[in-house]
Amino acid sequence: MLTKKQKMFFSLPLVFFLTAALLFGFLLLSTLVPKEAIRPRMQTSAEYLCDGELFGAAVPGVLSSRIDRYADSILLGIAWQYDRENALRFVLLSEYYHLPYQNENVNLRDAVTKDLPANQQYLRYWHGSAGLVRILTSFLTLPQIYLWHGILLGGLFLTLLIRLIRRRERALGLGLLIGAVGITGPLVPLSLEYTWVFLILLAQLHLLISRRFPKTQEALLVFFLVSGMVTNYLDFLTCETLTLLVPLLVLLWIGRGQENVSWKSLFFRALSWLAGYAGMFLAKWLLAGAVMGENPFPYVMEHIEERTIGAAGDAGFFQELLVAPFRNLASVFPMGYGALGTAIACAALLFAVYVGYVYRRKTCDKALLARLAAVGAVPYLRYLALANHSYLHYFFTFRAQLAALLAAALILGELVERKGGRREKG
Repeated sequence: MLTKKQKMFFSLPLVFFLTAALLFGFLLLSTLVPKEAIRPRMQTSAEYLCDGELFGAAVPGVLSSRIDRYADSILLGIAWQYDRENALRFVLLSEYYHLPYQNENVNLRDAVTKDLPANQQYLRYWHGSAGLVRILTSFLTLPQIYLWHGILLGGLFLTLLIRLIRRRERALGLGLLIGAVGITGPLVPLSLEYTWVFLILLAQLHLLISRRFPKTQEALLVFFLVSGMVTNYLDFLTCETLTLLVPLLVLLWIGRGQENVSWKSLFFRALSWLAGYAGMFLAKWLLAGAVMGENPFPYVMEHIEERTIGAAGDAGFFQELLVAPFRNLASVFPMGYGALGTAIACAALLFAVYVGYVYRRKTCDKALLARLAAVGAVPYLRYLALANHSYLHYFFTFRAQLAALLAAALILGELVERKGGRREKG
């Protein structure tokens, strides 16, 4: 008879391969949508993208409100090029039409209106969202997709808060609300690139707070493994750590005082998420290499080096390393909104410190505080590890600080809360 650990050793790889096969199969199936079915809405979407700025600010003068239509143009370009006759190649190489002297929105419009073939690969990501876009554009234009994403995200978030209130988890609900404000949540649906992580995250949280979801160590390892895989599949390297850190914080809070929120359990859940996330990268590169008939790893390693220790323009690596965390921190609402916004943020911080000091309880769970703080600090480690990427793309990577804001709110809740929320068993 196999022990629980032995069963888990065999079951996690099986879950990985089955999930990867399902996700890969979905992309292949999406290529069956004929081009003629999506052409009208693709043309309308391309014109919409060309009518606006690639990196326009939703709030004039506020850099952290920039909307990335550059990435959306590439995503639609990849979705447009999918071809059922060469489905395997297009799905794995993620090809699109590109001319270096033109903006990507113009490249997209030319590809759609002139039926220009793909000439650029983007194989290092799965671009699983391209399959969704291929299907959605058979009946929706891009602005309509933005609208429905907004309705879906808003509905999921509102119902999540209602469920938390009913469970008397005040600190958790308030922390998520503060985090959503801090990362300017209402702007998220304005770019496809920003949306996917938050759709995954809200689905995760609804599942985690369900009393029907078994919170055993085995079930949670599967949960984090699949979460890491789906995040890699859909995301464009924006604020990917949220699907790891926020669920960890929620589990710490609703299960505080129990054995399954030990340092050991946190480590193995994070390791499971990382195995799913990194494993999907490796699977993509190996499959793409097999289709190309050549080794893709020199190309991949070049981009990894660029995003970690590469230098951008006049900024050297050490400047990026030092500035990236502060750029991201300064983008948290309302600090990006001038001197008044910074003053409001500082006042809010001082008020939180005052409340935590004056109304602190005589006894609190110091181990819980340490774990919350450790999880909340991870976004800043990410900014250091991917210094170049975080320096250049701070206007969306700053949203990873939702985890830091939630951790801070829960720490304050543990310090001052006299009547804790319900604590589940298991």
